Amino acid sequence: MPAWGATAVLVALALAVAAALAEQACRLRGLPTRGCWLAAMGLSVLLPLAAPLLPPLLPATTAATDVPLPALAQPATSRAIPARVDGSIGGVVDRFAGHVVGWLQWTARAASTPAYLPWMPAALSLAMLACLSLASLRLHRRARAWRRTRIDGLDVYVAPQAGPAVFGWWQPCIVLPEWLGHQPSRQRSLALAHESAHLQARDPQLLAAGLLLLAAMPWNLPLWWQLRRLRCAIEVDCDRRVLRAGGDLVDYCETLIELGQQRGVQRGLMAAVPGTHSLLERRIRIMSARPLRWSRTAAITCTALAATLATGALAVATEPARPMPAPPPVPVAPPAPAAPLAARAALAPPAAPAPPAAPARPRKHAAGHEDSPEQQALDEAKREAEEAQERADEAKADAEAAEESALEAKHDAEQQAAEAQAARVEAEKAKVEAEKAALEATARKQDVEAAEQALKPASTAN
Repeated sequence: MPAWGATAVLVALALAVAAALAEQACRLRGLPTRGCWLAAMGLSVLLPLAAPLLPPLLPATTAATDVPLPALAQPATSRAIPARVDGSIGGVVDRFAGHVVGWLQWTARAASTPAYLPWMPAALSLAMLACLSLASLRLHRRARAWRRTRIDGLDVYVAPQAGPAVFGWWQPCIVLPEWLGHQPSRQRSLALAHESAHLQARDPQLLAAGLLLLAAMPWNLPLWWQLRRLRCAIEVDCDRRVLRAGGDLVDYCETLIELGQQRGVQRGLMAAVPGTHSLLERRIRIMSARPLRWSRTAAITCTALAATLATGALAVATEPARPMPAPPPVPVAPPAPAAPLAARAALAPPAAPAPPAAPARPRKHAAGHEDSPEQQALDEAKREAEEAQERADEAKADAEAAEESALEAKHDAEQQAAEAQAARVEAEKAKVEAEKAALEATARKQDVEAAEQALKPASTAN
């Protein structure tokens, strides 16, 4: 039982890393990411349970090595040389995974197993199912006091301290808090659009499936992390759908920040809850990110690595159990009769001169592994990793250069805007001065006309 649990944890951990890589690949190509984590959770639960029914992925791996498990703990000089060596990278990884799983199984069977240990997983699963059921019943009981109304053509529930969220698994509905009714109509519309996108994508049912998969193995710690990333992927995919439907990025981010500051206390079984500040910052950063220059190459690389890890997880799950070998008998020589010390010294032949010491040679030459296919495969894998690291460094440098260019452009735009504002102020000042000059000219003209009219009677009298 401990060996099976350790194998399940290793499989879930490998699938979690593979799902993270697949999520990054989908995000680079603008594809939904929630399916990666749901598939990882499903395989993390199904592979360990169905492992006895599945054939080994590489049945010839253990036979090719022909190395017993206790021999792995002996020094390198006393190991048996494998009869056949697979020089590919996959063969090296599969042999390493097989040895790890075999040692776990051997160690677990060697240790004493308590009688209650096989019942612990089932007890934990039942306890978690009971907690989920009680939380659901409590939430339904509180929902009886909520007021049902219709806002913007949608039937919603208005709660004093819940939402905005999607409530229910079989027939989900939207729940809005009372304080949202006092907010501007723009924020209320964006919140309703977000929750409607959850309903159209069946995110409550997806979250329910994730909770049930976690309840099957609540002791498997990588599954909890996978569930957390699944919730994050659900929110990120929903944000992408809302923005593609015509939502403004700035207004939508301001609405999310406002909802995050005023979030309610009902969480856990509800989908589309604003979440913690770290999740909100992650969502805003993902929505505001610009497409990378090497997005296609990076997506292909992440997909290849995810497929490799998923294959390794399948190989670990289907590795056949190895029996615990018995220790070899140690021959015991009969004790020799004791002889007098003087007689043994007299009968002993003269000591021969010691032969000259042979020149020391490197260990790998003596063992015959200098040019082995396994070492060549490892060197090739190391070179490929270094090349991939160089490409990643170049992509990072390009991204930094693009960011610097964007900052310079932003600085230039701000400087131009400041200059335009200063020119506008100068123009307004010139306009005011021109109006003052016009008023002064008008006043002078009126004074001249008045003087002319005053002079006309005098000239007439003369």
